[in-house]
Amino acid sequence: MERPARWAGLSLRGYTLAVVARPQVWGGVLAACVLAAGSGTAAGGARSAVLHGTVLLAPATPVCMPRIPCMRPAPGVVLAFSRGGLVRGRVTTGADGSYRVALAPGAYSVRVARPAGVRRLTPSSVTAAGGQVRRVTFYLDTGIR
Repeated sequence: MERPARWAGLSLRGYTLAVVARPQVWGGVLAACVLAAGSGTAAGGARSAVLHGTVLLAPATPVCMPRIPCMRPAPGVVLAFSRGGLVRGRVTTGADGSYRVALAPGAYSVRVARPAGVRRLTPSSVTAAGGQVRRVTFYLDTGIR
C-alpha cells in the first residue's frame, strides 16, 4: 500500500509527490514563457531581425552558355556583418550556399571573412528591420572573365 505524500505539511491521500509537484513546475515554466514572449527579447529591447538566403558564385564558369547556369551556390563562405566598425554577426553558408543569421535591427556592411581573395560581394550593405525576416541573395564576383 502506498503511503500518502506530505507536501508543505499537508497529507494528500492517493497522490504521489510527483503528481502534486507537477502543476507547480509547469506553472513556473508557463510564467517564464509568457514573460519571454511579451518582452520581445531577454533584455527587453528591440526584437532581432533575421536575414536568410543564398550566396552565389557569379560567374562560376569562364564562358556562360545558353541553358547552362552561370552561377552556383557558394558553400563554406563566412559572411561578416559589421556596424560601427565592429563585427556584430557571422554566418557560414551551408553546402547549398544557404545562410540564416539573427541580428539587432539596423544597417550593416557585409564582407566575406573567408575564403580570402574574393573580389567583390554584392550587395555590400543590408538593413535589418526589427522583428522581420528578410531574404537577401548575395553574389560573389569570382573574377573569372
